[in-house]
Amino acid sequence: MPLTSSHTTCLPLSSAASCSSASSRTALRASPTRPLRARLMLPAWIALASLHPSAFSQTPPPAGAVAPSKPTATLHAKASSTASAANASANDPAQLLMNSPTGAGLPSNWQLQASKLSGEAFAPSELKGRVAVVFYWSTACAVCRDTLAELRNNLEGWRKKPVSVVQVNVDKQAEDWRSYEQIRNVMHKPPPGLLSLRLDAGPSPARLPLTLVVDAQNRVVRRYEGRVAPEAWNDVADLLP
Repeated sequence: MPLTSSHTTCLPLSSAASCSSASSRTALRASPTRPLRARLMLPAWIALASLHPSAFSQTPPPAGAVAPSKPTATLHAKASSTASAANASANDPAQLLMNSPTGAGLPSNWQLQASKLSGEAFAPSELKGRVAVVFYWSTACAVCRDTLAELRNNLEGWRKKPVSVVQVNVDKQAEDWRSYEQIRNVMHKPPPGLLSLRLDAGPSPARLPLTLVVDAQNRVVRRYEGRVAPEAWNDVADLLP
């Protein structure tokens, strides 16, 4: 008696080679061997897992790992605030007056917050109706120190005119300025119209010395960097009645 069923399915004789046995298929399905397709795909699955382990695993990052930072709203706000402050400073007439080489913004009102040697605050009304030569300087600036004597001598020639020389010191240490001025005042009596002040607040020049010529209406009409140009005194003469 045959071991397998005798049911056989065949195509026509012209396709006899395609005949297959139902019993053979049954035996194949009953085989415990893994299907051929699974055997072929297993190596590919392993290869992909080795190349992209994150695609098959949700393992958390190791301790101490730093995630890449991303811009936040706070950073954007700080950047915007910094840019706004820079723009405001660039458009501030006082900053331009102090630091723009071209003297941008002239003529403009001149404002000063400063103190005298006595500690008394400077009052802009002290210059009312007077033409002023305003000189920003420091005791650490050799050109500035040399120019102080020149300013005093020239002011002597304008003694009978409504002219003032305003020396504005910008030293970081007020004591350096006080000591220097006290010694100079002992050696040379200050002429009438000379004001020795120290800057208390507001913008300071980026380059010293800086000279401003201010008219009787408190408007800056000329700006000079470095040594006081002879033209500055011509400006003074032009502004006097």
